[in-house]
Amino acid sequence: MTERTNVTQVMEYGRLMGISELMRYTSLGRNTAMELGKNANAIVRMGKRVLYDRRKVDKWIDEQAQDM
Repeated sequence: MTERTNVTQVMEYGRLMGISELMRYTSLGRNTAMELGKNANAIVRMGKRVLYDRRKVDKWIDEQAQDM
């Protein structure tokens, strides 16, 4: 029997994430997470999929924390 990789672990290390992953990552609701992705200029479109760049989101959050 083959060993299965925990899907959550694999997604956690990917650079791009979907809206549901962004929601979990930031602990925000759908609309607020989408707004954060837009403000962070982290939107990456691949065909019909809308993904968010984790590095840009992290950078934007760090910048917001420094402004306080």
